[in-house]
Amino acid sequence: MFMQSQVIVALDGSTNAEAILPHALFFALQTQSTLTLLRVILPPGEPEYTVPYIPDDWYEGEISWTKNYLNTLAARLEAQGARVQTQHVEGTSAGVAISSYAAQHPDVQLIAFATHGRSAGGRLLLGSVAGDVFASAPTSLLLLHPAKDEQLPPGPIAPTSYQTIVVPLEGMVSSERVLEQATTQALPCPASLLLVADPPPPLLDQQVRAQEEMREAGLLEEQAERLCAGSGLAVHTSYTDGDPQTFIERLQLE
Repeated sequence: MFMQSQVIVALDGSTNAEAILPHALFFALQTQSTLTLLRVILPPGEPEYTVPYIPDDWYEGEISWTKNYLNTLAARLEAQGARVQTQHVEGTSAGVAISSYAAQHPDVQLIAFATHGRSAGGRLLLGSVAGDVFASAPTSLLLLHPAKDEQLPPGPIAPTSYQTIVVPLEGMVSSERVLEQATTQALPCPASLLLVADPPPPLLDQQVRAQEEMREAGLLEEQAERLCAGSGLAVHTSYTDGDPQTFIERLQLE
């Protein structure tokens, strides 16, 4: 029997967290996966953050609000033809709860969330979610750092599209799965691929370093040519200055 794969979208109720939805929708449509909108709520009992007044029925109210919130987003996504389901789970750590849900559902192929989607109540749950999920997730992650105060326009949520997908490479063997995922996302757009590698260590002898640079450049170009021939995509190569994060951030500004 065919098992429908899932793409989990972790949400905390904030507009920043919702910024991941067009990206998750794109991936779900391309892989014919079900989008699972997931929110973590505190278990019954007294909340672990200070509030002036805690009503006796706060837990029931939290569940009711969560269901309405997720169902509203689901309707906006279903307008694009996506299969969507909603779930809420209990936990005092969003990262642990999300990873636990994924571990219990082997059909989950991707966990998507915005890294700074926080609301007043969600700060406790999502403050360190990226690190917690990264440490224990049993599947691939799709992370987004949205612009400050970014909000989705009202109405149906449309899938995003990409112009260039940057693929940092670290070792030819471990990069194969990354390249496969990047190619899958690039083909429908179509987007170009930019293969990025770090230069050889600066402490090497100058002559040895030059030889190593030539060798690695040749391998990178061969990989790009094979990928271009096999996919028909435009594939480019580049080297960082030893700081991949700064290199990628600089690309975003160009």
